[in-house]
Amino acid sequence: MVAEAETLAAAERAAEARDEAPAPGSWDPQAEVRCGHVAECGACPLMPQRYARQRALKMERVAQALERYGLRPADALAEVEPAEPIAGYRRRAKLVVARTGDGRVAVGLYRRADNQSVVDIPDCRVLSPTLRELVASIRLLAQEPPAELGSLLRPAEDGTGVFLGLDARELDPPDEEGQARVMLTLALDAARAEPLEALRSAARELRRRLPVVVGLAVSLKQRTRQQGSPELVALSGAAECRDGLGGGYQLVSFTSFLHVHRRQAERLHGLLARLVSGAVAAVPARVLDLYGGTGAIALSLAQQGHAVTLVESYPPAAELAARAAQAQRLPIEVVTGDVASVTRALGAAGSKFDVVVANPPRRGLSPAAREALTATVPKTAVYVACDLDNLSRDLDHLARLGYRLRDAFPLDMLPFTEEVEVVAVLERAPVPAPRLLYLDDEVVALDKPPHEPVLAQPEYPGSLVERGAGHDRGGAWLPVLEVGSGTSGVCLFVRREELVERWSAALAATGRLVYLAAARGITPAKGAINRELRSERGMTMARTRYRRLAIGGGHSVLRVVPERRHVHQIRRHLAAIGHPVLGDARYGHAPTNRYFEEKHGLDRSFLHLVRVEVDHPRGGDRLIIESPLPPDLRAALVRASDESVLRFLENKGALGDRRRRRDEEGTPESAEPSALSILESAPDSIAISHRPPESLRGLLGPDLDEAPRTIRGELLTPDDDE
Repeated sequence: MVAEAETLAAAERAAEARDEAPAPGSWDPQAEVRCGHVAECGACPLMPQRYARQRALKMERVAQALERYGLRPADALAEVEPAEPIAGYRRRAKLVVARTGDGRVAVGLYRRADNQSVVDIPDCRVLSPTLRELVASIRLLAQEPPAELGSLLRPAEDGTGVFLGLDARELDPPDEEGQARVMLTLALDAARAEPLEALRSAARELRRRLPVVVGLAVSLKQRTRQQGSPELVALSGAAECRDGLGGGYQLVSFTSFLHVHRRQAERLHGLLARLVSGAVAAVPARVLDLYGGTGAIALSLAQQGHAVTLVESYPPAAELAARAAQAQRLPIEVVTGDVASVTRALGAAGSKFDVVVANPPRRGLSPAAREALTATVPKTAVYVACDLDNLSRDLDHLARLGYRLRDAFPLDMLPFTEEVEVVAVLERAPVPAPRLLYLDDEVVALDKPPHEPVLAQPEYPGSLVERGAGHDRGGAWLPVLEVGSGTSGVCLFVRREELVERWSAALAATGRLVYLAAARGITPAKGAINRELRSERGMTMARTRYRRLAIGGGHSVLRVVPERRHVHQIRRHLAAIGHPVLGDARYGHAPTNRYFEEKHGLDRSFLHLVRVEVDHPRGGDRLIIESPLPPDLRAALVRASDESVLRFLENKGALGDRRRRRDEEGTPESAEPSALSILESAPDSIAISHRPPESLRGLLGPDLDEAPRTIRGELLTPDDDE
């Protein structure tokens, strides 16, 4: 009843926000802040609406992201913490520089419509007064740069100039004379940049003209197809500075992460301090701070008397955190290294923590980091997230590792944007049982999620079978159809040894497996791949049929049917024709995988066993079991393309949820029957029928059974270790 009430309340808030929303392109008369740049620059899409409605929309986003995975806090979801102030709050300006068609210098953001041309934003309402004044001064100097500043401020144009953009960070507090302090980085075209000595001379002159700049660096960018990481060079002034934090400070450099809304950052740190103190009977708590950066969270917790171990993979940031802690005599131990590896080593060494605080980058926790976090067996875990999709994906995995969501506290860190930060509080809890797809006295079908092996393996903290005991503790769990740990979908088990051979034979003779995969690039419309694969029996010929269902973000969504089951068959075959599965760490394209993880939250292979068909060995009934496409793949698909691709695939019945949609929407009498709607069905995405006649059996997949093309792929990846 409580969950239903919360869902109803969230729906009412969302409906109210939609009803009150102004027409597109218009302003709410009660909007608190107005900016003339909104229509073009697009950085503040919610500004035309009153602030209360903006918060309601963000609340709706949080609720939807959690609901997508069936996640609900044990306590009521907190309302979005409002920001104060909502204007002039940004203490960081990261802007692009270009000349407009009429020769003026634009310092702003890329245009909403084309994301290519630059919109000048001199009247930006969210930048702090200090940064607005600084940007105005730089804009004026760049219009006709004095000779002594030309090497830094002449805008880059075809064949001339170097100035590409700027990154300005306002620090707190001002200096002893009350002068504001800003660390400034100028982005320059590396190919046209003058020698460093000339740049240093210009930097000293620029700081003389702009005394608010306490440190100046340049980021030398390569403007080529093979762009590497920009080279950062400190030119003049301080290379690191103190930035106020509670009653103390942190040390920051030109590249350090800073929350742009200072007051909201203070509220965030206060919330974390209350949560940590509330998790223990007495101070100090033993806290593990993951992705600690320059130590903002660790330092604020140590100021409250807690003992903190900070883990950070970027050595310069970890060094700043260590020196700030040492100078302020705070109980912080800093460990530099990969978060997952260090945390796993701490757990193996027997280190225990009362609370683990994780504040990862936007891509979220890696699967290895989630598993390592639980190995330290904290009483409470606190997850600070700025990406709702990745947060929900990670919370879903952590629930299977024994940590359920207790509380969620949304904070508005960026007014007028659609972004919202969430502090999620997790507590230890029994692991949930996996979704049961089918069960009879011979066979069990379970829905396997990603990042979990079917059977226990030493390198994983749990397995599908261990969680499956929540459904049926009697008998054995003998797999007759399983998928890899990084793949999701239908898995079949028999409960007695004498059934293994019978079900294996049935799958070999009458089984049909249908996978949904996303492959790099645009494949042919359909085809068949014949290629020898190495197995325990030596080299054997294997055949995989596929059909392209959709194109999203320049890549292909495929329905794939392997004719015989070999280890990694689909992944190896698609890689062999130059279209590897997205996210496939072993056979895939590493740069594309990194891009999809960073931008779209795909942290595993986009491969899902969506449907299994087999004649039941007892009686010959055709058993059809479907597993709906899991939320992490749905989210990655939408982020890489848009909602229309997902709707198109749903309408084609490709996502394993046709039965659910039919129950919700009904089947019109005039609708053309599908294979599943004709077959006599059992509950919950299972269809059991007597074997249909030949005229009907064609509906089960003629698009794949009649693939006209045969491709014999070259061996691109060694199979010797299979």
